Amino acid sequence: MRMKRYGFTLIEALLSCVILAVGAVVISGLTQRCMQNNVRGWEYEQAYRLLDETLDKVLVMGIPAHADMGVVRGDFGERYAHYSYELRYEPTDDKDLYRVTGTVRWNAGSQTYQVQAVTLIYRWE
Repeated sequence: MRMKRYGFTLIEALLSCVILAVGAVVISGLTQRCMQNNVRGWEYEQAYRLLDETLDKVLVMGIPAHADMGVVRGDFGERYAHYSYELRYEPTDDKDLYRVTGTVRWNAGSQTYQVQAVTLIYRWE
């Protein structure tokens, strides 16, 4: 007469532990990737905000007299030390209208990222 077995065998238990471990590793990797993407998204948001502020300053203060030279570079001080900007002024057919290309760059790890916006600004005197 044969006895009925109840419960799991050792093979089944080991196999379920392996499947659980692989799942945990995959979830851990996905969590790390999500955190990296959140940080990168925050950096892009910050860069676009700084670019918007820089272009607003140009709009309020007007095109500088040395804009005919083409490019103005700068940074955002200690608070945003790893961000820098570049403003490229290009004249248009109208002598007082300039095409302004603003670029904000920053370093994250070993890579350099950038955002860019283009607008037209009228030089008023």
